[in-house]
Amino acid sequence: MTAVKILGIHKSFAEVKALDGIDLTIEDGENFAILGPSGSGKSTLLHIIAGLEDPDEGTVEFNGVAQNGIPPHKRDAAIVFQHFALYPHLSSLENITLGLRHGLGLNKQVAHARANDVADRMQVKHLLDRKPKEMSGGQRQRIALARALARQSGIVLLDEPLSGLDAQLHAVLRLEIASILRSVGATGINVTHDQLDAMAMADRIAVINLGQIEQLGTPDELYAVPQTLFVASFIGSPPMNLLKIDEVTGASAFGLHSAAQASGALTLGVRAEHLTLTTPSDSSSTWAITGVVGLVEPTGKDRIVRLVSDSGHAVTFRCEVEDTPNPGARVTVHCAPSLVHAYSQETGRRVGSAESVGVTLRQSVLV
Repeated sequence: MTAVKILGIHKSFAEVKALDGIDLTIEDGENFAILGPSGSGKSTLLHIIAGLEDPDEGTVEFNGVAQNGIPPHKRDAAIVFQHFALYPHLSSLENITLGLRHGLGLNKQVAHARANDVADRMQVKHLLDRKPKEMSGGQRQRIALARALARQSGIVLLDEPLSGLDAQLHAVLRLEIASILRSVGATGINVTHDQLDAMAMADRIAVINLGQIEQLGTPDELYAVPQTLFVASFIGSPPMNLLKIDEVTGASAFGLHSAAQASGALTLGVRAEHLTLTTPSDSSSTWAITGVVGLVEPTGKDRIVRLVSDSGHAVTFRCEVEDTPNPGARVTVHCAPSLVHAYSQETGRRVGSAESVGVTLRQSVLV
């Protein structure tokens, strides 16, 4: 197993700053995800770890040994690409063993033994005689992963390996890959724009945006307590409702607020599942939003309902199938203030829950 330490990594392309001071420690044997939108710098970071790009500043260490200047084929890392990168004229067995024989210098017998072992683990032994054109997308991705695992590297780098697959296969393979990486004890680093992949596969996630890490934590930590407005809007489906408190009037979708002066201008954040249609037993202990239902989105187990509040805010909440209001209906949703996050409009960072920073409701929107 291999631990990875990334220290002060900077990388620019002409005038574009792709990475701006990245520091990360990835534990040996950990399944780790680097999550961010297109252009955030996540693929550049993966390429620097692999040795495909050189940083302008900073160091990458594997088990305490600096990798700067070490070429990709001599690093203890295997990479699985988005588009499989299998040789079309070679069989699966030949694709898996090519790098073992010519890259690692293994003899044919040892290379074939490794290929058969990993193919057996991944249940693709029956595909070893087939060429890429004779296999489905999912089968080709399994072979690409088998090729990486056959190197027996301490680190497996995954560069958006599931993005080209259909939804059902995508969901199956992300669980299989996470399980296989754990079973072989490799350190997995998965770069993805898909939050569901990151949440399902990773022990910890680094959310990256504009070349900087916004937040590092477990999937549960990122979802429950997003530390920045970006993470709040990026993690979760639907994303967190973000409702500004007007600096002049003190009004938000919930009504008129009194806020602690030290907090400055605030944006309130609340998850869709924390807004409920149920009438509270003590209305003084909750905040409420009233509006008109627009789109209703079926998800199977429940419904995602989008309404426009009386103050003009778009708000999303979840409800049970049997409680779903019809489009055009006028409804009120409630939330406990302890479940509402407060973010500084100036810094974009979380300052606490609305309750903990002294945001109170002077006047509800309810009439």
